[in-house]
Amino acid sequence: MEDVFDTTGRPPKGWMHAIFHGGPYGEDVGRCIPGPPAPATLAVPLADGGVHTYRLWTVGSWSDPDDPIAVYNPDGPPVPPSLLTDQEKEWLREGQQKKGLGPLKLVALAPDGRLACDPDASTIEAMLAGLRHREHMLLQRLTDHDEGDWYLQVLFDEDDTYEVVHQAGTAAEREGTRSASLAAVRDAVLRWAADQPSWRTVLEGPTTGDES
Repeated sequence: MEDVFDTTGRPPKGWMHAIFHGGPYGEDVGRCIPGPPAPATLAVPLADGGVHTYRLWTVGSWSDPDDPIAVYNPDGPPVPPSLLTDQEKEWLREGQQKKGLGPLKLVALAPDGRLACDPDASTIEAMLAGLRHREHMLLQRLTDHDEGDWYLQVLFDEDDTYEVVHQAGTAAEREGTRSASLAAVRDAVLRWAADQPSWRTVLEGPTTGDES
């Protein structure tokens, strides 16, 4: 990200004020970021290597509603992997065809950016078991005939529960549930990947205790 600071009382056009709690920008005053809208995450290279990721916590204003201020915190809301765009889906399909493989039905996206095409059960189980607190895994179904996005998203939260969010088509058809059982979540995810309608019933049991 560019080093852009506000020295006039207003950020440059196309930029907005930001406050950073901790990290390499923690002491900066007047730093600006692209926006609005403020990016959900900001990756800042560290001098000794690696990247520090800020997460958007909230957007507010000291006094002027036309001068919004984004507040970033390393402990902000967890950010799931981005769904594949239509163009990315097409690239994957073309890659499958060039390899002489059949139509691509499902992709799995891991927190570290890894992508698995038509993952088998062991791959999905490994991704799920490898989740750390505040990390997501995402299964996205690739379809040509259905409107909207079809996906199952799992967040391993800080209280050791799993939040499972499902969308079938449009955002209006999104639903979520929570479970403390890794075994139940694993079973539900594998059933959803296999396109079994019974995946929902697995998560309708008790929400406490881990039977992994």
